[in-house]
Amino acid sequence: MKNKIFALFLAFIMSAPAFAYTVGSVNYREILENYSKAKAAQSEMEDKANSMQRFLLDKEKEFKKIESPVQRKSFEEQTAKNFAQQQNAFQAFKNKKEKEIDDAVVSAIKSVALENKIDAVVDARVMFFGAVDLTQKVITKLNMGK
Repeated sequence: MKNKIFALFLAFIMSAPAFAYTVGSVNYREILENYSKAKAAQSEMEDKANSMQRFLLDKEKEFKKIESPVQRKSFEEQTAKNFAQQQNAFQAFKNKKEKEIDDAVVSAIKSVALENKIDAVVDARVMFFGAVDLTQKVITKLNMGK
């Protein structure tokens, strides 16, 4: 009986490498900083945010020129309504861009992992060592547009 258990244990240990996972890691922040479409999207979002700030500054100048309290109140209400619409449009735009970028990054990570026979990929911040770094390969794939 002891020999059978020992033989089974030995067989399990010898087959253990067949069950080993290869783990990869990516630095998500570095990917976003070096992905051309992510940088372009960030620039677009900053332009839209600056445009909203200019809108408010222009409206403030117009407001100072209005003398009638009734007109001021009406102007404030209209400006608030317009600004709320701009904020909603900006938030929708931002959410759409972030989803597009995230979907592209995740797709590239999966593709690079498959190409390199990696079983699991984690963010580099959760694994200090022991993983194959795929960051540069993912950045290259993303910027090549594949």
